[in-house]
Amino acid sequence: MALAMLTVLLPRSFHQKSARVVWTVSGNAHVNSAWSVFCAALALHSLRVWSIEWWQIGFRGMIALALRHLIAVACGLPCLRNIVQREVRKELASVESKMHGQGDSQALVKLPQEAWSCSRIWQQIQRFQAAEASVYVGIAKKWAGIYHAPEGDLVNLQNKVWSLYNCSNTLYEGVFPSVRKFEAELISWILHMLHAGTSSCGLLTSGGTESVLLAALAYRELGHRRGIATPRILAANTCHPCIVKACHYFGLKLTKIPVHASSGFALTAAAVKSHITGDVICIYASAPSFPHGVIDQIEDLGQLASSHGIGLHVDNCLGGILLSFLDAQDLPTHQRWDFRAEGVTSISVDVHKYGNASKGVSVVCFRDPELRRLTYVPVTDGCEGLYVTPTMQGARGGAIIAQAWATMLSFGNHGYERFAAEIHRSHLRCQEIVNSIPGLFVLCKCHACIVPVGSKKYDIYAVASVLEEKGWNLATGQNPPYLGICIGERHSQILDEFEQDLRSAIAYLDENPGHKPTGAAAVYGAMSTTPTAILEEVVKRYVDMRLWVKPLQVDTDL
Repeated sequence: MALAMLTVLLPRSFHQKSARVVWTVSGNAHVNSAWSVFCAALALHSLRVWSIEWWQIGFRGMIALALRHLIAVACGLPCLRNIVQREVRKELASVESKMHGQGDSQALVKLPQEAWSCSRIWQQIQRFQAAEASVYVGIAKKWAGIYHAPEGDLVNLQNKVWSLYNCSNTLYEGVFPSVRKFEAELISWILHMLHAGTSSCGLLTSGGTESVLLAALAYRELGHRRGIATPRILAANTCHPCIVKACHYFGLKLTKIPVHASSGFALTAAAVKSHITGDVICIYASAPSFPHGVIDQIEDLGQLASSHGIGLHVDNCLGGILLSFLDAQDLPTHQRWDFRAEGVTSISVDVHKYGNASKGVSVVCFRDPELRRLTYVPVTDGCEGLYVTPTMQGARGGAIIAQAWATMLSFGNHGYERFAAEIHRSHLRCQEIVNSIPGLFVLCKCHACIVPVGSKKYDIYAVASVLEEKGWNLATGQNPPYLGICIGERHSQILDEFEQDLRSAIAYLDENPGHKPTGAAAVYGAMSTTPTAILEEVVKRYVDMRLWVKPLQVDTDL
């Protein structure tokens, strides 16, 4: 691009001189005009790419992008690198202390020489489990992404089914035909739930991230077929990070469109329309979004997508199954979001959230089988013979599929309807609690799953940190700052406890207005003032920290 733009900007005398040189060397009169055509075509292509990017993010966005790159370069300079590293260590110090402490006295850095007996292994596992008992028993303040009670008949059924299929492998459907049956039926159930047509189809994946990755891969391939070298996806800035990861992995462009309180934090067709350019291949929408529990205006988006001949992917991973059975009872009010909406071309649905299956089972559904086929990568010229798998994985254990099949059967339609109604009651009750406390309010009309809590009086991250000290594990986010409550099955039993602790936290902040956030909430509180280059390094180091074994250091001088 830079070369082409330079070619355009160089003075006419340069082109005349270069043309004379080419003429002299080649002795061909056509070279002069060919060179000019080549330079003009390259310049026009580069100008088009540059102008599209400018159109997508605007003047301020271009300035912000340039500043971000400048800061990244500056942070890499020797004179600033040590300062950056010191700030990164400072940000991570409290996290490391909480995660690793002084070290693990039972850390196994290397595999022991001698085998452990099964009884010894079991005893060790039971000790680890006892330390995490608050997740499994009692009032369960620690949500931890567990959507159903982790004990009782359902869990016993899942454990039994898992044990039977522990050694199965989906690569060998001839050896394990029941697993193939379970997989195909799970996909069929989800398609019917989404009101898909008879030709619609799907893939069973390991979770919502893989489902979105496969959808993005299909749209990239579709874009390539249409001659788009680098296809673009449009999404709200409330999109799940998995679409960012998908675009990074598969070389797609992603434009994040800001949503505002005026639209109820929903992505609208009006906001998207001005961003549709020749390289756009798909719109990504949420039903609902994780930050706010808001369903984007998908019927309007579908009509827009259809009119431009582009795809519309609906991320229903968070509200998967729950939202379908809420709709069946006409409980929330919103636009249609499944295959009944014109223009919806794919939907991702998690079974391991409100479907109550064990992690991780998800389905990505396609209106058109040809779109699904774009995700396949058959290998026909290898020494092993013909090879193709339906998802990004190769070998997959059948146990996770079998227990999901058994889980959905254990509910049936009526069971899921009752479950959805109970979740909806808890969702409404939680909103009433928040709105009844002076200084707090529900950030917007949240359709399902999430209750986003905002405040103009209190630092919401301070509220979150006080609740964290009381044993609650809650999500926090930014733009605008919020505290998010994701409603699960057990919330119907613990909402009174939550209300008591929330009121206590507000009373504490009234008495201690200078209280500073601590723990996980403090990280979000610091994000608005921390340079992006440092934040990215902090997040990368955090992942490193999670994968590090830290043995307890023994003082040999004692």
